[in-house]
Amino acid sequence: MTGSEVTRKKPAPDIFLEACARLRLEPVECLVIEDAVNGVRAAKAAGTRCLALTTSFSAKDLREADWIAPDLAHVPAEVLA
Repeated sequence: MTGSEVTRKKPAPDIFLEACARLRLEPVECLVIEDAVNGVRAAKAAGTRCLALTTSFSAKDLREADWIAPDLAHVPAEVLA
């Protein structure tokens, strides 16, 4: 899905809530991967777990995420558990 499919944009959680609904999953069952502050905020507001990648913002800026990694090659093992 894309942002054009929801009225309220990030940091509103709408896009992630709609994605969960389409997948027929509860937000707590989902992992959002984000690289932006507003995306992390939207993911957390939706009730999902969030992995932030420091490709666009610093780890300090993305600190609201559950996990932070420099890129997908360095995802903490507990994210995949």
